[in-house]
Amino acid sequence: MAGDLLLGIDVGTTNIKALVFDASGACLSAASVATPTERPQPGWAEHDPQLLWQAVVGVIRRALAPIDDPRRVRGMAVASVGEAGVLVNALGEPVTSIIAWYDRRTAPYAQRWSAQDDVLETFRLTGMLPAPIYGIFKLQWLRDHEPEGYAAATTWLHVADYIAFRLCGARATDYSLASRSMLFDLRARCWSQALIDRAGLRGDLLPELVASGTRIGTVTAEAAAETGLAPGTVVGAGGHDHVCGALAADVRRVGDCLDSMGTAEAAFLPLDDVLLDERLFIANVSSWTHVTFGAHVARDRYYVMDGLFSSGAAVEWMRELAAPGAPLHEAAAEVESLAASAPPGSLGVLFLPRLTAGERGAFVGLTVSSGRAALARAVYEGLAFEWRHMLDNIEEMLGVRARTIRAIGGGTRLPVWLGIKAHVLGRPLRVLDMDESVALGAALLGGIAAGIYSSEDEAVSAVQVRERTVAPDEALHARYERIYREAFLRLAPALAPVHAALNELER
Repeated sequence: MAGDLLLGIDVGTTNIKALVFDASGACLSAASVATPTERPQPGWAEHDPQLLWQAVVGVIRRALAPIDDPRRVRGMAVASVGEAGVLVNALGEPVTSIIAWYDRRTAPYAQRWSAQDDVLETFRLTGMLPAPIYGIFKLQWLRDHEPEGYAAATTWLHVADYIAFRLCGARATDYSLASRSMLFDLRARCWSQALIDRAGLRGDLLPELVASGTRIGTVTAEAAAETGLAPGTVVGAGGHDHVCGALAADVRRVGDCLDSMGTAEAAFLPLDDVLLDERLFIANVSSWTHVTFGAHVARDRYYVMDGLFSSGAAVEWMRELAAPGAPLHEAAAEVESLAASAPPGSLGVLFLPRLTAGERGAFVGLTVSSGRAALARAVYEGLAFEWRHMLDNIEEMLGVRARTIRAIGGGTRLPVWLGIKAHVLGRPLRVLDMDESVALGAALLGGIAAGIYSSEDEAVSAVQVRERTVAPDEALHARYERIYREAFLRLAPALAPVHAALNELER
């Protein structure tokens, strides 16, 4: 059919988006809605599966509204946050809520695993160190606290899998989402029976594993009636949101690096292979932050990634402080203006950007001269220092250096923040004119599944993207280098016992 189109769906932490693209990656229409989230008690966050599905239905309908014929949409796929999922029964009905990826109720399970199990063996199999966010601990919590739902369930589906299931009826997950469960044998590309048994979980709950871009089904008549899609539209396996964004940005080869600047921010480097040995394990557990390894949505490739959970969240928090109640664009402009007006170094104020996922942040170095401008700039500088540390850690651990750093995501619309980051890194940033890279990556996978593209190379080559370079200033880099090395790197270790005491007092 002439004028073939593709649909990409991005179910994110903050928003759910649906975008229609043509085969060159040009966006023809888009719709977005806030991700429905409930917070039943402190530290908890969850999503009602039916409300999530209805939100997806709404954005699909709005995205399709300008399209003259929905049959032109030949293929689609879904990307989502990585660690959240839902248990469904034999009829496909959800039997539990979706525990949000950043929910902290599972912390005791991760602590118990670290204390009682062979963490080195877990790392050798999964490329991960235990952390509360992973699916293995959500499943353990559901087993213990919602036993009726757990007993009635037949399948565990990640968020993207669940939306794809509602569209086409397939119960499948791709390797990149499976990588976020801590139940996936990364190099063998299969579920690990050893970890399933050690966790005391039911292996029959885990869905079929497929490569991203695999055709898993077509839109059912029921889903077509709800969404406005044409029955028979091809649904492909999507993947983890950061990793789909990496595909769209063509970050697939060793030497590439992706800075995905969303609600959470990732430092992401592709790998040809992973050697999950004891040396790498020791380097990882000894580091300030812990990296994870996983399967790329690009076929037969891997990645190493570290995440800054509260990147975009810290900027949003600063916006609310700087311009409470103001529209988003006005608040963003206010923070940019404030940060630009403060001198580099923020008058000696340092910001530790750890505000979510059970962590604690801090402003350090405050004086009576520390006004709103210094605090706004300190937030940007702290985020840049933290991301620099993540990248330095990955490069030192693996003995590689990124040749290029591509930046995508909502943060790329903030030039003051980008400039500070380039100065802190001392390296140029290649900023892609690709605001919705995650949805585009999902759409490309849908296009591969539908046969619009014969390969990933063809899909990525078809995308026409403009980019600009944000270059560092050598003098500013030298100044930031001293602040980073002499002050910032000491900040988190110095505050760790204080934050531990605060956490204990709060409990």
